[in-house]
Amino acid sequence: MSTTVAAITSGRRATSAAVAWIAVVAVLSVAAAARPSLAFGAVGAVLLAAAWRWPAAALQVGALASLIVRPSLDMFSERRLGAGPFTGEPAVVFGSGMLLLGIVLLFRRGREGLRAWPDRSLFRAHVWLAATYGVLFLAGWRLYGAVGLGAGIRELARIGSIVSAFFILWWWLEGDPARTKKAWLALSIGAIPPIVVALWQLRTGTGFLEPGDIVRIQGTFSHPNSMGQFLATLVLIVVAGVPRSRGRDRLWRLAVAVGLSLLVALTYSRTAILVLATGLIALLLLQVRLGKRAVLRSVAVVAVFALLGWIVAGGFVRQRFSDVSFGSAAVQGALAGASENSFTWRLINWAGLIRLGLAHPVMGHGAGMTTQLNPVVNENSGVPFNAHDDFVRFFFEGGLLGLFCYVVYGALLCRWAVRRPAAAGLGVGAALLAMFFLTAGTTELSLHTANQYTLYALLALAATSGAAGVRGREAPALSLQQQSDERHRQPDEEADQHR
Repeated sequence: MSTTVAAITSGRRATSAAVAWIAVVAVLSVAAAARPSLAFGAVGAVLLAAAWRWPAAALQVGALASLIVRPSLDMFSERRLGAGPFTGEPAVVFGSGMLLLGIVLLFRRGREGLRAWPDRSLFRAHVWLAATYGVLFLAGWRLYGAVGLGAGIRELARIGSIVSAFFILWWWLEGDPARTKKAWLALSIGAIPPIVVALWQLRTGTGFLEPGDIVRIQGTFSHPNSMGQFLATLVLIVVAGVPRSRGRDRLWRLAVAVGLSLLVALTYSRTAILVLATGLIALLLLQVRLGKRAVLRSVAVVAVFALLGWIVAGGFVRQRFSDVSFGSAAVQGALAGASENSFTWRLINWAGLIRLGLAHPVMGHGAGMTTQLNPVVNENSGVPFNAHDDFVRFFFEGGLLGLFCYVVYGALLCRWAVRRPAAAGLGVGAALLAMFFLTAGTTELSLHTANQYTLYALLALAATSGAAGVRGREAPALSLQQQSDERHRQPDEEADQHR
């Protein structure tokens, strides 16, 4: 009898759950047809509630998504005239979700007494980052009202999503240093789609077409420059680990580095090539603190890699730098917005933005206003060009105050990275030094969101790569996490016993 009653009760519960599920799907379908933002909001609220209830699973999903999914999203985005700051593109939706997930998990960790930052020095660096974008936000709101406010909120959300992704990955890795291998695997998987798409573009000639019938590969990124910088960062990470490897592992790393360098050359991105060259020099200089033997090994590795790289890709590099022009034709093309392919164009663009920036030299024009006010306009899209230099951009949008804060942030972040003991720390530190300072800001790192996700993921990996060997140092954090898990497990076990 009791078995029959239990079966009937179980059947009723299953029927009720099915009816509820159908009702929820129907309501969301109607909402999506009438007002998509309402449906997205409802789904997002449910997912955030689930993240609060199951934080460990949310951490893992968020961490792996930032490593695997984010590098491929820009191919579904489009920069065009009339696109507002909150256009519902996949990259924007992903970033918004990552930001909200990070906020929910941050409050959850605070409730449980778990730390948010790896250390104070990294926290101090991001205080300066917050100050930078605070200046840009206030300046735009003050000068341009609703337009400046919207652009400022978008920039704050974009940067917040990048830092939030770093938090999520670092918290996940901190819970168990053995997860570092899984994270490296996920990072490698995430690099496959951009490389496969780039090879397809090379094979079919469907990449980014330059004047003169030059096809530049861009993979899943929005521009070949982004793709080139992404690949250059991976090359520096791989080369940084070569001196510490042996035998076949060392040969495999060199082969991967040379292959990725060839792809860097095929992006025909001068800035990416400069990032790779200056990053290798920085990598050598960073080895000095490790002793003479480490320096000699690194010099030998870099020399072999540079020789192989030049043999494989030297012709492409020479071709790309052979058309750097300074003549009157380049000046006329730059003024007409017809080409951004010359150094002359960059000088004209920078000079114009600096002159406009002098109208508000202390706090600038505000976040995102470069692509609103720049008089040099892309003739194809109708959108004003970016600054093509971070220092010029932050002077124009944040004035001397915003530029100063950004430089301090970059210096502190590079310093933190190069002090990590793992090879990944040296690699990402060299990449950051090259992108921030050694290329004079021409990489426009601050606008390459996908690359910032990758760089911050590498920072999280650099912070935890050596943790497996020093478990004692991580013991307090692990103990707190285990206590938290135990607190959540006990009510479930008690409920099971009552049932």
